[in-house]
Amino acid sequence: MQKDRDELRSLNIEIGEAESTGDAQFLAGVIAPKLAFRRANGDCVDRDEFLKAVKQGPERLTEIESMDILGTSRAIVTCLVTLKVDPTPSPFHNARLFVRDRDGRWKLLGWANEGTNGEPGTR
Repeated sequence: MQKDRDELRSLNIEIGEAESTGDAQFLAGVIAPKLAFRRANGDCVDRDEFLKAVKQGPERLTEIESMDILGTSRAIVTCLVTLKVDPTPSPFHNARLFVRDRDGRWKLLGWANEGTNGEPGTR
């Protein structure tokens, strides 16, 4: 169980780093074949739309808030992702659903994002 927690913690941080550097190839490798992603502005996109929009952006700081491993092949991770932009950093709350693939790797299946004030924001 600790190995899974360590893998999920690292994976969530690496997702933020890949978003910042525009590494769509890395993200394609950790996203499940189907993805439902809700942007902070309320728009929902699928895997292809998400990956097409990946581009280099501000540095992100990812802070894991909670991690629940459900059984052997499902996990929910919540984290606060802060875009390091001047003059005011921009924080977003993320809820991410991971599932284990047939090879035992964690894949991101669902992702919902919102501004920290609970209101739809921009991202």
